[in-house]
Amino acid sequence: MAVVKILDKREVPSADPGRVGRMDAMITYQLDTFRTYLITMPNELLGGADEEKVIVERIKADLAERERWTGRELQI
Repeated sequence: MAVVKILDKREVPSADPGRVGRMDAMITYQLDTFRTYLITMPNELLGGADEEKVIVERIKADLAERERWTGRELQI
């Protein structure tokens, strides 16, 4: 299990056409000095008692997708 540091959380207008007029949360997190990443999620998912759990699950999914592609070689 990785330890991540949350560097920033911003609320921004959603870029998703299906979410016009709503806000998204952009969360910047860091694994170490050389690995800093950004996730975006609907802002209404945050603010509740399970806010930390929601963020942890989103970060886990983001890291899993990154690991899926790490080291993969593609022939072009």
